[in-house]
Amino acid sequence: MNLSELGKEIQLLRKNKKWSQDDLEKYSGITKRTISKIENGFIDEVGIKKVEMILDLLGQEFALRPKGRPKTLEELQNEH
Repeated sequence: MNLSELGKEIQLLRKNKKWSQDDLEKYSGITKRTISKIENGFIDEVGIKKVEMILDLLGQEFALRPKGRPKTLEELQNEH
């Protein structure tokens, strides 16, 4: 997953919770402008702690896996 895909995934998770960017700003203390940057793939301009906090609020966490490794069955199932 690249940074742009991560941003889109965060946006999808937020929308699945029926939260607006304003809601996420209220819960996280992160400005709506920064949330928009993250969701639009400009994550390289945003601190990783902010991304981590947003993922935590959305019930997700970072996970590392070897580059190029095929996705596991669990990873494929979690995409849907």
